[in-house]
Amino acid sequence: MIHRFAVGDLACAVISDGQPPPPWEPPLAEFFTPETGVPEPDLRAALAAEGCGRTTLTCGYNCLCVQTPAGLAVIDTGLGKGFLGYGPYITPQVGHFGAALAGAGLPAAEPAAVILTHLHEDHVRGATWAGEPAFPGAVAYAHADELAFWSGRAAELPDEQRRPALEAIRILGERLRPAEYGAELLPGVHTVDAAGHTPGHTAVLLRSRGQRLLCLGDTFYDPLQLAHPAWRTPWDHDAARSVASRRRLLAWAAAERLPVHAYHLPFPGLGLIERRGDAFAWRPLTSPDDPGATHPAG
Repeated sequence: MIHRFAVGDLACAVISDGQPPPPWEPPLAEFFTPETGVPEPDLRAALAAEGCGRTTLTCGYNCLCVQTPAGLAVIDTGLGKGFLGYGPYITPQVGHFGAALAGAGLPAAEPAAVILTHLHEDHVRGATWAGEPAFPGAVAYAHADELAFWSGRAAELPDEQRRPALEAIRILGERLRPAEYGAELLPGVHTVDAAGHTPGHTAVLLRSRGQRLLCLGDTFYDPLQLAHPAWRTPWDHDAARSVASRRRLLAWAAAERLPVHAYHLPFPGLGLIERRGDAFAWRPLTSPDDPGATHPAG
């Protein structure tokens, strides 16, 4: 699946690495658990308030491609081919990003840069699945704190969590460069502090000719986290900081009607954040040029 649009002069495409359909959608109870501060009655009540009777999460893997004057930037790369980590059923459901990139209709199909919001396997493996860089001509970026964490401080985590990040660091080698928040990595492509989900979790702001799009990575997995921004998942490494980052970024997007890209929402993951008292709600967009979006310069 490919969804093309533009942010000012930046030609963009969301390319799906996959979106497992029913019956392979993961249960919401695996994301919002008593251990992460979401009692089962609270989850049941929140789902009942939605009124749609769902119990699963539609988990997309929405990779964002941006053509800049300095070349093509790819923001996150999916799970890659032959992935078995979530069970053999998922193998044919994911790993489509690489093949789809060539048909995306962008001026260049070979990325100049791969920007990793963080080093969880569903974001990095598409760049490294073959045991070598999938995009050998590209420079890769991840936040300096992300690289430091997985290279050292993550030693106490289970091996299945650490291995993909360490493999990405090893395979990308000198191509993988540390980035800081507030940097312009390519023209119009800026890093934003979103730390908490992982220590160096990074959002990406696209900005061109007064139009903007905020790529939020794993700031949230499901609209339930907009209605309940304090809800965490088992994959949030710093619980308090993840909640603080989510509230800050959602409040910014809502206040300025700033279009956002959400990696795990149903394809293509483009939408607006709307304020609901102390919480928020999701409104899907077909593109950042939807009449509901605004693009104040800055």
